[in-house]
Amino acid sequence: GVICERYGVDVTTLEFPFGSDIDISRLRSCIEENPDVKAVMITHNETSTGVTNNIKVAAEVIKGEYDKLVLVDGISSVCSIPIETDAWGLDVVATASQKGWMLPPGLAFISFSERAWQAHSESTMPRFYLDMAEYKRYFEIGQPPFTPSISCMFALSTALDRIDQEGLGPLYERHATIGQFTRDSIRDLGLDIFPEREEIASNTCTAVSIPDGVDGGSLVTKMRTEHDVVLAGGQAGLSGKIFRIGHMGLTSHSDIKETIDALKVVLPQVGFTGHR
Repeated sequence: GVICERYGVDVTTLEFPFGSDIDISRLRSCIEENPDVKAVMITHNETSTGVTNNIKVAAEVIKGEYDKLVLVDGISSVCSIPIETDAWGLDVVATASQKGWMLPPGLAFISFSERAWQAHSESTMPRFYLDMAEYKRYFEIGQPPFTPSISCMFALSTALDRIDQEGLGPLYERHATIGQFTRDSIRDLGLDIFPEREEIASNTCTAVSIPDGVDGGSLVTKMRTEHDVVLAGGQAGLSGKIFRIGHMGLTSHSDIKETIDALKVVLPQVGFTGHR
């Protein structure tokens, strides 16, 4: 929203409580109250709260009922969680190399529908580095418009070979399995996941509620300095209230088990009594 406003976009923000997913009835009402809206931007997988939104159902409303453009933040979902760009009518999907693609940061990937290209051609929004028409023109002659991250390009070639060998079906199943393993292991410790319902819990990142009496800052610090396990804390209003475990890309069950074993040691040291 902030980025859009910087570019002069008239933004109507529809917010939902942390830990919840998109309320489809509220989405429908918001579009009806703003009939001139051109596009709806939506996040598929929110790592800050460990929640995955049902993009298919949302797109059925946005595109199927109201014929608006569907713009998807797929940064942490593409190559980890099933997404059908064309079948679901997603006009723009953006993702990045450092998540499910198993790469260092440095590359972004984006898909445009024919309708998105048409909207782009009619847009008067200022653009230069992110001018998709320029990227398309240069793509047709076999090069990017600006100097790319060459090392990431070589890494991408290796990652694509790995993805092709595994297959998208097994890749999605692997993420679902390790996501469930992580959530079950967290519950076995006596902790609760942060998403309000199991069915919306992310298979790429598990957000865990920090119980009362537990020092979240000390927990994250001890895990890193004493056990070489890096957990992410909560952001903004969730600081000190949750911690997060990432399990996308090449993360294995042994990685998660090592994390859980370290938590068993550290949690009592930072005030956890073993009761929810």
